[in-house]
Amino acid sequence: MKKMILLTVALLIAGTASLYAQTHEAKSKNQKNDQSDLYNDFYISYGTGTVFYFIDNEGMKANTLSGTFLVGFARSMNKVIAVGFQLSYTNIGRSEINYSGYPNQTSYTTEMTDNLWQGLANVRFRYLNKPSFCMYSGIGMGVTMDYYSKSATGTPTTKGQKLLPAAQLTLLGFRVGRAFSFFGEFGIGTNSIINAGLSYKFGE
Repeated sequence: MKKMILLTVALLIAGTASLYAQTHEAKSKNQKNDQSDLYNDFYISYGTGTVFYFIDNEGMKANTLSGTFLVGFARSMNKVIAVGFQLSYTNIGRSEINYSGYPNQTSYTTEMTDNLWQGLANVRFRYLNKPSFCMYSGIGMGVTMDYYSKSATGTPTTKGQKLLPAAQLTLLGFRVGRAFSFFGEFGIGTNSIINAGLSYKFGE
């Protein structure tokens, strides 16, 4: 009788332990990872307000702007610091109308297009790091390759390229979500003043 009782107790303990292990495993599989525990971050975004738009190029002010299309990757070194790189593209159009000849004035138009490709290495500093929300600042530096074309009335189009500096200071950035999320940034630099996009984090 005692053996039967001991055997029954042993079976109950074994069954309870097995059920607990299965329940714990199921919870682990269904549990969502905190964004702070996912160390690889791939993101795409669109921004506007590059400082290149406000700089006169050969005396011509910009009058069209495509905005900045950006793709980037960041790797967290710890809960605070992340390092990565960004690639971006911006198109800026400039035009100027001049008049010559007196008293019969004739006009001629000068047009210039800048295709700006930028590559920046950047560092982020997260100062608020919640499971599904974070806030950060950052700084990036790199180079800009400007592929430009210039034309004027009655003259052939000239094309060329020039190397320019690139830098971006993120004063305030935020990310809402865990693995897949929305993020926005406010700052100043060659990329943009306001920037927003989608982010996907993976890899613990």
